[in-house]
Amino acid sequence: MKTMSVILGVVVLAAAGCSQDRSASLEVRPGSTVSLQKKDGVTVSGRLIEVKPEYLVVETSGGRTEVRRADVAALKSESTAAVNDVRPSSDQPVGSMGSAAGPAVALAKASPEAENADREKRPSKSVEYREVTLPAGTVLPVELKTTVGSGTSNIEDTVRGTLRKPVLVGGAQAFPAGTAVSGHVTAADRSSRVKGRARIAFRFTTIDPPGDAERLTMRTDTVSRLAEATKKQDAAKIGGGAAGGAIIGGIIGGGSGAAKGAAIGGAAGTGVVLSTRGKEVTLPAGTPVSVRLAAPLTVRVATNQ
Repeated sequence: MKTMSVILGVVVLAAAGCSQDRSASLEVRPGSTVSLQKKDGVTVSGRLIEVKPEYLVVETSGGRTEVRRADVAALKSESTAAVNDVRPSSDQPVGSMGSAAGPAVALAKASPEAENADREKRPSKSVEYREVTLPAGTVLPVELKTTVGSGTSNIEDTVRGTLRKPVLVGGAQAFPAGTAVSGHVTAADRSSRVKGRARIAFRFTTIDPPGDAERLTMRTDTVSRLAEATKKQDAAKIGGGAAGGAIIGGIIGGGSGAAKGAAIGGAAGTGVVLSTRGKEVTLPAGTPVSVRLAAPLTVRVATNQ
């Protein structure tokens, strides 16, 4: 196999008898400072100290690390100053050349496409965060994902929802739209037969942003809804019963019969009201509600917002 020294490395041409592929490749010798990009995205950087048929040994700041050649996707060396796509094959063995410094690692030159792919795999710069505080009274626009009702819910039942739009503080987005919130029912009073309107109440206690952001505990004011009053309908039932009784009494017994019939009919209407419950109150899933923070809430946001 013929070799030719160059400033950035040693160019090796594969012998025609070993392979039909005569493309140039770069060699990195033991002692070089290298950065190995593994196929799983992990990068191993340090000094290449040993070359084995199946793996490479790199001395890193944390000690010696063995990297299987089959796991290496690309390599960067100070001597080559380039990222190279590793293409292991049976006709291109590791350590095919010997020297005083030890065997060399044969690597195929990376194509522009491979270099672009490697750039995409490189870890992005770490994101920095700062803390912002949402003051008490901040309104969270929530859409219920759980149906709650005075006739169907029980105290401590879970209530879930999501933010209908982003929540901003100081020009930064504290929570994006779709952020999940959860809490529980605090009151569920059914309507009574004589008096008392139905009521449902709940509050939220946690907020869980999408992604890896931490779930936060929060405290909100109670959201309460009261059923519609039924006084007008009750009066109509009693009055209707009295009118009907008067008509029937008048037909049967004249004027005095009408009076007696009205009294009897009114009493019957009152009985219907006393035996009938009032309206219940229900908030179905999809209902928009506005929730206010009862206490300040501190949130981490990215500094580049």
